[in-house]
Amino acid sequence: MCAVFEFKKQIFKPGREIVAVAPSGVVNHVWAGFARAEILDWWQRKGGVLLDIYADRFAERSDKTSRLIWDAVPQPFVIRGLLDLQTGQPLIKIVTRESNPEDLERFQHPRMPLLEPPLYGTVAIDFGDPEPELF
Repeated sequence: MCAVFEFKKQIFKPGREIVAVAPSGVVNHVWAGFARAEILDWWQRKGGVLLDIYADRFAERSDKTSRLIWDAVPQPFVIRGLLDLQTGQPLIKIVTRESNPEDLERFQHPRMPLLEPPLYGTVAIDFGDPEPELF
């Protein structure tokens, strides 16, 4: 599913605001769940907008050990996101796919983030000074 990802030495987790690129440019919204790639057309019919989420690496939480297992996001790929506009506040969902046998053996998790080439070209994203991690 993507328990966490890292970009430019900053860690991003569900429930927190993340940065993504939409057709209109850079957007910042809360990461609020997941959207299965198998029903992506349904999300889009409901007004969902595909996003590019830049990441250097991501981690899955093993269902067997509960440990995070990290892997690099190969260049020039991004994590595919979806901007969910069905609620009063726009929310970002990470698009996931079913794990293949190799992923399942390595990550011990049935879902993986969908990694694809960027849809909107290369965009420079600057975060400024990172906020300290409180927990």
